[in-house]
Amino acid sequence: MRIAIVAHSAYPSEPRNRRMAEALKEAGHDVTVICLRQPGQAAEDTVSDIHAFRLPVVHRQGVGAVASVKEYADFFWRAGAKLRDLHRSAPFQLVQVYNPPDALAFCAFPLKLHGVPLVLDLRELTPELFMSRFSLPRRSAVVYGLKVLERWACAYADAVVVLHERHRRIMLGRGVPAHKLTQVMNCPDERLFDPATMPSRRPPDGRYVVIYHGAIVRRYGVDLLVEAVASVRQDIPGIQLELYGGGDLLPEIEHLVMQRGLMEIVNFRGHQPLEAMPAAIAAADVGMAPMRQDVFTDCVLPTKLLEYVTLGLPVIAARTATTTDYFDESMVLLHTPGDAADLGYKLLAAYRDPAAAQARAECARRFTFAHNWRSESAAYLHLIRQLTGA
Repeated sequence: MRIAIVAHSAYPSEPRNRRMAEALKEAGHDVTVICLRQPGQAAEDTVSDIHAFRLPVVHRQGVGAVASVKEYADFFWRAGAKLRDLHRSAPFQLVQVYNPPDALAFCAFPLKLHGVPLVLDLRELTPELFMSRFSLPRRSAVVYGLKVLERWACAYADAVVVLHERHRRIMLGRGVPAHKLTQVMNCPDERLFDPATMPSRRPPDGRYVVIYHGAIVRRYGVDLLVEAVASVRQDIPGIQLELYGGGDLLPEIEHLVMQRGLMEIVNFRGHQPLEAMPAAIAAADVGMAPMRQDVFTDCVLPTKLLEYVTLGLPVIAARTATTTDYFDESMVLLHTPGDAADLGYKLLAAYRDPAAAQARAECARRFTFAHNWRSESAAYLHLIRQLTGA
């Protein structure tokens, strides 16, 4: 079949989009991705036999709500036009749209009129995301409007994909019928994140390497991590903090590093290809997922946490609701969200007792027995077959 994927994100750097596209390709489908265009990327490209059409829409992190809506609207119209044109030249048999925004589902309207099934992948809970990002009260008119849009998009789609059990319960509570919901967890691809291909441990070199990779934004607590490292630098000789990724908080983090005199300790690695991350993780002593707690992060199970666990790296993570649905203190060190002092205390505990840290990492691997990309992709491909009869 010919399958179109529409996502307001980059390709192939967005891991979930890439994993699903590759799963479809390996199942024998012809896959086309319509996405954002990053600097230096071609407008049209083929990546591992997957066709990518990148639209000239600039994604700006950290902008206000009005600018975000304008960006979403620009992508919506361009993506809809590109989808329609491609369908005219060679029809698609299925369209999958990733939120946010939820309204992006409607860009497939002309195709859906002709019976093409639509899958809506809820990567984020958009009302909660806007509440967190713009400090909106739960009962505000904006949040109400976002929930209405979400409800319409879910009703319009033929199937709705959610990330985990808490996510599924929330959508059931918002009126999405159970038969429409399919859970596909954000597990890393074991072919890339394969512990068997990684060295068992880094040779002793006098360093204690702490790694964080992902979005550098306030809700993910990277500033708290820097403060925690500053508080234990005298107690952990050779400590190094490796920061991978970017985001609107990056200038503030760079300033904080200078203020705390950590220029020789904190290394900014920027955005790196997904293929580079397993080796970077394997070279670390502990992985960090230090989120603040709010209505949005309580619904997040960090992908970075799952990648650390898959590769057997000890982890320190915030004690948020979804994280503790799957992990307890026997598996990861849990710190009080938003508390840099407690984060520093847990970092010191991991350093002082590496045997206990490694034992927790081994226990955490139990998660991967029940939840892994092999089983999650099988559930996803089963959904595709149900919708298309293929």
